[in-house]
Amino acid sequence: MVSRDAHAALSALLEARLAEHYVAPPQALAVDLIVSDCAELSRRFVLGPSIESMPTPTPTLTPMPTATATATATATATATAIATATATATATPVPVPIPTPSSGAHPAAARITLNHALLSAMLDDPTGFDPRSATSLALGGMRIDGSARLAAYWLQLLKRPSTAGRAALERARQRAPAALATVRVISTQGCNHNGLCTALADALDASVPLVLRHMIDWPEVSWTLDDWCRHEGSTVLRPDPSSGAAQTVARFIDGMAARCVSEAGAATYTEGCLLPPAWEARFALPRLPARLFGAGQLWFGRASGAALVTRLHCDLANSFLAQIHGRKRVRLYAPGQEATLYAFDSFNTYRPCRVDVASPDLTRFPRFAQARGVDIVLEPGDLLVIPTGWYHCVWALDHVLSISRFTADTTDATTAAMLRDDTTSQSKLTNTARTG
Repeated sequence: MVSRDAHAALSALLEARLAEHYVAPPQALAVDLIVSDCAELSRRFVLGPSIESMPTPTPTLTPMPTATATATATATATATAIATATATATATPVPVPIPTPSSGAHPAAARITLNHALLSAMLDDPTGFDPRSATSLALGGMRIDGSARLAAYWLQLLKRPSTAGRAALERARQRAPAALATVRVISTQGCNHNGLCTALADALDASVPLVLRHMIDWPEVSWTLDDWCRHEGSTVLRPDPSSGAAQTVARFIDGMAARCVSEAGAATYTEGCLLPPAWEARFALPRLPARLFGAGQLWFGRASGAALVTRLHCDLANSFLAQIHGRKRVRLYAPGQEATLYAFDSFNTYRPCRVDVASPDLTRFPRFAQARGVDIVLEPGDLLVIPTGWYHCVWALDHVLSISRFTADTTDATTAAMLRDDTTSQSKLTNTARTG
């Protein structure tokens, strides 16, 4: 049994962390936090000129779903909403007036439901928590109702960078150019292993993005969506964000054809969910040492038109994005431009920005007019390398399917050294084979 004093301490820590880097939205909005096994910790947070909290109206208290599947789906669809995959969010969260003590029944624009264990874990580990992680899901996961973008902002306020993360961004700022006019593109056709690894190592050493054209030679690069349904239709991608039921490839593609898109695009974009287990080894990046990379993430969804599918952010590790189906337009900004991009001070593994590149509000974000980005269009078969700290956002020009992986070591120099070591080892093997 957790004591009342412990609850009070947890609430105080939560409110202090939310307030530390808070930036008020243009309109007052309310977020309900529902702690399913501890009503005493459930609160309504009104995001106005400052964050105010008050007891949550009893009617909004709902039990957590019994299946972890729903938690998995909503965590995936929400945790990345502000930085990595919210782009089809075109609806505006419902504004509410700042409640007075007598007007606490105003509807919230977003509701976050989790249990005491997960809330405690989030506050204990601000440098590492991620609602999509296996750790979070094992603790019960969370459910998001209403505005996914608003909920994502609330969650973002709880994150903090590690010392290593801050150091990685500082190294990127020191090494990267101030801006780029173009992104270097190398055709890998006829490029041997040594040349490929050397080009990658050079790009990471210099902290500049690189496109490797024709790098991805999987048969699936030539597949149509009908082919995906025919060959992989029964493969489960993730739990459906709206129902928690298993969402297969076939059902997902059927959803892409629907005209109705939810606010966060949950039905029509997978937002970086983990690859199905059967796909992990199958879609290992070709011609590169597998030991360099972590688990794959899937970015699958419909064309976005003028809207973003991935909002502006940077990652605190090197990102390798393999384009398999359709075309994407990626805009990149150098690490040193963080001030003009209005990057958040609250972040851990990725750092989102407040400005919407697709429709910038220069009255609120006047420095963005000075930002200098560079665009690159990715075709099926391309591999885009984004070094640590490079800010980027994405448009889906067609229905798209991409797989991304981060390097397991977040230090660019270490990754570059491993690539050069692999080149040396490969040369030794080649020479041995020739002399043998």
